[in-house]
Amino acid sequence: MEHIEIHISGGELSEAELEAYIVHGREKNSDYELLGMNILLNGEYADIEYRYSPIPNEQRVCIGGMIAKFGAFNHAKQAEYLDRTINSI
Repeated sequence: MEHIEIHISGGELSEAELEAYIVHGREKNSDYELLGMNILLNGEYADIEYRYSPIPNEQRVCIGGMIAKFGAFNHAKQAEYLDRTINSI
């Protein structure tokens, strides 16, 4: 769903429940991009671990000579920025 990595254990969820958890995760920490969720179902309860991008969507960054808000870049450019290494020179 929508480039979000989702792992569900302990049962199954309907699409409506899953969408509600995604909406909740986005509202819970709206400054960051929601990357993934681990959902552990235990009877009537669900334990959810949300994973977010390490950089706020509103933070301006320079990627490949382009300066914009981090959330404005597509997933490939965001991954490029997150995978960068520091020059040791």
